[in-house]
Amino acid sequence: MQQDKLDFAYKYPFSQEAKEVVAELKVNSIEKQYLQEGVLQLSGALKEGRIAREKIRGLAEIKRKYIMGYVYARMLVSAVGDGYSISKFAAAEAEAASDHLALSIDEMLKIANEVGLQIGRDRNDFKIRFENFVSVPKKSGDMRLINQRLVDGMVYINERQLLDLVKSAIEKAISSSLPIDKKNLPKEIVEAAKGLKPQEKRIAIGVNSGTYAWIEKLLANPIADVRHRSVNLIFAPYLVNVKKLDEESAARVIMDYIEKCKVINPNTKINEKYIRYQCKYAKTKGLRPLSMQRARELLKEIAEFG
Repeated sequence: MQQDKLDFAYKYPFSQEAKEVVAELKVNSIEKQYLQEGVLQLSGALKEGRIAREKIRGLAEIKRKYIMGYVYARMLVSAVGDGYSISKFAAAEAEAASDHLALSIDEMLKIANEVGLQIGRDRNDFKIRFENFVSVPKKSGDMRLINQRLVDGMVYINERQLLDLVKSAIEKAISSSLPIDKKNLPKEIVEAAKGLKPQEKRIAIGVNSGTYAWIEKLLANPIADVRHRSVNLIFAPYLVNVKKLDEESAARVIMDYIEKCKVINPNTKINEKYIRYQCKYAKTKGLRPLSMQRARELLKEIAEFG
């Protein structure tokens, strides 16, 4: 097995090189050491949002174990079976990969092409076809298409934006390849997955910090659920009728918030059109946001008022 391939696969266990390493190992049955590594990786992703991956040299067996751990973690998260866990796992893997990508433009471009972005270089910038750029979820405001230079169907971005884009594309690629059908999972995997659940963070909201301070606290903490009702019952009325933002500014605040929410749960039907409509409707009708008392019931699964 070539050392260069193994080193690359260790850093990017979702890559084509990693698949080749796994094939060369010819593992035909469940191996305890790999299963334990998979449990460690998935537990880190679900509980801490991170997968520990030290930048080590040599130690080929450790790298093979890590690569196989990723294979097992994929099976384990499929056995857990919910979309939230899959999104947490994919986000953690993308985060771990980005630590290495940030150190090498060549590796960044290679992975970009593997996940379908097809990046080109243009002096000090990079270029990507319009359709590939818009196919990847954006997590920061400056990555919106309206803020980019677009020439002849190509979007031009800088190095930092490229890293953000590749990271999001990795996350999307991993998420879209999961879950594996439970019928195809070994019983040892299903058994080991029991008890592996994400650590859901409940937002602590103080009740004595001002009439609308609880809404600001909510806006600072992405949530995995009740986002539709939070937009139309809380955020849109608050931003346009309490903070007196114009409809465009209010919509942008909410859009940025929803993008952050997608990191912990990408499943949502909230789009820009819906957000703009709710801001306009709240302004036209003069709506006020829910009172804290009524919000307690709406947010009871994700927030603690006290």
